[in-house]
Amino acid sequence: MSNPYSIFDKAEQKRSLSKFLQAIPLYLEARRLSGIDDELKSACYFSLGDTYRMVGDFTKAGRCYTQSRKILLAMGDEMRALDAMVGLGLSLRATGEVRESLALFNKALKTYIKFNDKAGIAFTLWARSGALRLKGDLKAAIEGFKQAKKGFSGLRDKSGVGYCLTGLGGTSRVLGKYDDSKKYYTEANRLFTKLKDTFGVAYSYCGIANSMRMTGDFKGSLKFFNKAKTNYRKIGDKVSYAYTLWGEGTALQMLGKNKEALADFKEAQRLFKETRDRRGLIYCALSLGELECRRDLKKGSKAFGNALKKAQALGLGVEASYAKRLIDAARKDPGKIPMNLA
Repeated sequence: MSNPYSIFDKAEQKRSLSKFLQAIPLYLEARRLSGIDDELKSACYFSLGDTYRMVGDFTKAGRCYTQSRKILLAMGDEMRALDAMVGLGLSLRATGEVRESLALFNKALKTYIKFNDKAGIAFTLWARSGALRLKGDLKAAIEGFKQAKKGFSGLRDKSGVGYCLTGLGGTSRVLGKYDDSKKYYTEANRLFTKLKDTFGVAYSYCGIANSMRMTGDFKGSLKFFNKAKTNYRKIGDKVSYAYTLWGEGTALQMLGKNKEALADFKEAQRLFKETRDRRGLIYCALSLGELECRRDLKKGSKAFGNALKKAQALGLGVEASYAKRLIDAARKDPGKIPMNLA
């Protein structure tokens, strides 16, 4: 009989190399062979949660974190159960359930602080800051990412520092600080290249592309969107690939290449539907509405209104503000459509 621990170790190696699609069947096999070994079973569920999350399968990720947490609580391991709860929060955040994710992050942070768990504090600050960014609380997000970066630096966790840099890059972009955004993403890209973190490299390339897009360098941004797409294809991350397609589509739209932009938005929309990413679907609805406005202003405006309702229902402050800007432009000055949304 195969040794489940050696299979689990092999899966961990694959995951560390960003070979997520190869890691998943190994984790499933190790879990199947774990029998009554709750320690291994909880570890398999937890790692599956992380791996499913990295390829954009957030529903499965959430289920796996919940199972891991259940086993760990039964074992009396409250701290690791807390880690699983943060994982569940990340899965909820990814599908646009911002309020629910923030509640979990706030609860976890209090406990980590109580027990002075420095790694737990840094990771949860990073996770929470991402949710605050989606909520539209941008200053608090920037402060949180800086605190998390300081925590990761103290732990000498270079990967953690890198992901805080991408968080700062994304939030700076939404704040309109495009030069800062590019600086953070470029620094992150150098770090992830040294660490051979394919996901981090792809994510930072996409960030660099978006910061270039926001400064009007649409042609230049397309080169970096392509680099991001190439790396995302390697690891099978459908959600991040979809966001890259949306960014690329926006750059193409601003260049007047509407046919190519439409193809990108439609493909991004398909992937967001497949992965149940409601935030991504709102972005596609806004961009498709912009294209629709060229043919039928009334129909395009209706798309903006529907996107606004969905964004408000999910507590997505940034996306709601974009929808409002487009509704306002459609009413007062349709010539301002399309907009180069951050």
